[in-house]
Amino acid sequence: MYYIMVLFFFYDKLSNTELLKKINESFEISDGYILIESYDSFNNILKISDDLLNNKTLLHGKIVNFNMKMEDIVSKINKIQECKFNNKTKYTMETIFANRKYGLGCICYIIY
Repeated sequence: MYYIMVLFFFYDKLSNTELLKKINESFEISDGYILIESYDSFNNILKISDDLLNNKTLLHGKIVNFNMKMEDIVSKINKIQECKFNNKTKYTMETIFANRKYGLGCICYIIY
């Protein structure tokens, strides 16, 4: 069964291909970056402003393309223990424009 290709921008732990294989063995991956307001990597606190002019910091990561339903991707991410943070019980998912290091940009989901 084939689904629409679903793009995610992953940073930190989920930019690791071994963890991505726990979601699905088959995916396309490319280097990319997004513009954000700030990121505290120690506490994993990411801020993306609604005012695009405030997003001046580059966050490098991976743009990952899965051939499966978005709901199934999120469900599998929730089961990966290495992706959970002790200081976080609630996450945000939204769409964001991501730039590929080589090639065109795209709209993708980000979870933070």
